[in-house]
Amino acid sequence: MIRSLLTFSVSALLTTSALTKEFPWGAHNDIIGEQHIVTAKYEDTLSDVGESNNIGFNEIVTANPGIDAWLPGEGSQIVVPSEYILPSIREGIVINLREFRLYYFPKDGRKVITYPVGIGAQDTPSPLIETQVKLKIEKPNWYPPASVRAKYLKEHGEEMKRVFPPGPSNPLGPYAIQLDIPGYFLHGTNKSFGIGTKVSHGCIRLYNEDISELVFKVPKKTPVRFVKEPIKVGLKDDQLFVELHPDEADNISNKKMVQEIIQKAIRIEKRHGPVDLDIYAIERAIDKPLGVPQLIGTKAAGQIKDNKKADVVAVSPLSSSNIIN
Repeated sequence: MIRSLLTFSVSALLTTSALTKEFPWGAHNDIIGEQHIVTAKYEDTLSDVGESNNIGFNEIVTANPGIDAWLPGEGSQIVVPSEYILPSIREGIVINLREFRLYYFPKDGRKVITYPVGIGAQDTPSPLIETQVKLKIEKPNWYPPASVRAKYLKEHGEEMKRVFPPGPSNPLGPYAIQLDIPGYFLHGTNKSFGIGTKVSHGCIRLYNEDISELVFKVPKKTPVRFVKEPIKVGLKDDQLFVELHPDEADNISNKKMVQEIIQKAIRIEKRHGPVDLDIYAIERAIDKPLGVPQLIGTKAAGQIKDNKKADVVAVSPLSSSNIIN
C-alpha cells in the first residue's frame, strides 16, 4: 500500500511539473523546461498523454519512437518532451512551424510562455510572416472563406453555412487573436486532436485552455512572427545541445544539417567561449531526431571567455463577438 501511494505521488508530481507553460528566463539562457517520464495507463493513447501534459501530437510521437501512438500499452514509459531550446528570435510571439510550438516573450524579459499549436495543412500551409496582434475577440463568429465553402460543396454536395456562431461547432473555439494580416488568427479549436499537426487553413490553433490564457496575457500590437527553424542549438550550463525538427519539405541533406549545426555552435562560441563538439553525437542526433534537446558538446576545459573566433571544424559528409482590451 505504501509503495502504491509513493508511486502515485511521484507520478502526480511529474504530471504537474510537465504541465508548466510559463518558465523563468533571462536573455543569456537558451533552454527552458525539463523532460519527464509518465507511465501509460491501459486506455491511454499518446494523444491523450500529450494533451494532458500540454504537448502536441507530433511532439510526443517524435519523442517516443517505437511506441504505438494509439496503443502504447499499460505500463509503457512515455517521454514528455517538455524541455525546449528557444528559437533564435526572442521577442513577442514566435511560432516555430517546424516544431508546432508557440513562444511568447513578454516585454519584462523575465519569463517565457509556450504552447503547442496546430498549423496550416499541406495544401494550405501557414506562411512565413511578420505582423502584430490587431484584435482579441471573445466568442468569435467564424465566417468560412470562399475556398473552404467550395471544398465543402464539392465533398458534401451541399452549401456550407456562411456563419458559424459561438458554440461547440465553431472551429475558432472560445477566443481568437486577430493578426494584422487579413484572414489570419491565433485561435482555439473544436478538434483538440489537431494540435501538433498540419491541419488548419493557415491559421494557428491552440488548445482552448491555452488560448483562454494567452488572449489575456498578450497586449495589442505585440509582434508576431511565423518562422521555420528545424535546427536549434543552445547552451545549458556547460553543455551544448541540438534540437531537430526535420521536415521533408525542407529537403536538407545530412551533410547540410551538420554544417548548419556547426555554424550555430560557432555563433554560440563567440558569445560564450570555446566549445568542444562531439561530431559523433551530432551524427546520432541527425540519424535519430527526437524533437528534444540532445547533447552534442561541452564548454572547452580552461576556456578563456572572449570574442575570439572559433576554430574551423572539418567534418566528413554523413552517409457575437466581443473585443477584449
